[in-house]
Amino acid sequence: MARDARIAERRATKLAVDARQAAALAAAQVAEAAAREAALKAEQAAHDMEFAERTAREAAVEAERQIARDARYAARKAKKRKGR
Repeated sequence: MARDARIAERRATKLAVDARQAAALAAAQVAEAAAREAALKAEQAAHDMEFAERTAREAAVEAERQIARDARYAARKAKKRKGR
């Protein structure tokens, strides 16, 4: 009877240790998955920021071109009017 009780106690202890290890492993996996997801979100945010900056630079360059084109057009019109 006492032997069976000791065996049952050892089994229960082993199961409890196994359960704690499984819980720790599961927690570590969840934390790793959350860290991976956070890293992916940060990477996407950085990519989006780069895209926005590039788009803004391209828009600024295009606006400068348009301003220069408009200035040349206005200068030609002024020269034509002056020549009349």
